[in-house]
Amino acid sequence: MALKLGGAIVDIGNVIIAYRLSGLNRENYHSYDFDSIPPEPGCFDTLKQLNEEFGGNITVVWKATDDAVGKNMQWLQTHQFTELTGIPVNRIRRIGAHRAEKVDFIDQTSQTHGGTTIVIDDRLEVLSHFVGKVPNLFLFRPQQPEVEQFSGTGALSHVHVVQSWQEIREILAMK
Repeated sequence: MALKLGGAIVDIGNVIIAYRLSGLNRENYHSYDFDSIPPEPGCFDTLKQLNEEFGGNITVVWKATDDAVGKNMQWLQTHQFTELTGIPVNRIRRIGAHRAEKVDFIDQTSQTHGGTTIVIDDRLEVLSHFVGKVPNLFLFRPQQPEVEQFSGTGALSHVHVVQSWQEIREILAMK
């Protein structure tokens, strides 16, 4: 397989970890077994493929509370994320208080490639910061109220709204 120029920035919540397929809510957050939450169907295989195609230039970046960091990292370990995708722990990064900080990773590099050509996130707010900078923006299973809130940014016309990792694979295969 020939390496491609570029890389990807991928969110974790509702993109990799399928909260929607669990019973997790605000009331049971502290007692819920995070490890029982499944991955989004097809995400591990797709991320493995992208990681191989981009020579390891995939970064998982998410905004999380201090409490959620431990839960997410434990989930990734329990579900053998690194082993199944090839994405090493040092490419899994938490950002601070603002989702817009994800754009700081746009110039990511690996030993073979640099830059970002794909961003996958469940928030239009985040993707709006990448418009005009990254050619392939995927809004993954968005929540309608958040889309309406940020529709004034004009970003929606620059993203692919997708409901599955299979859709992402199909769109990328056509490019």
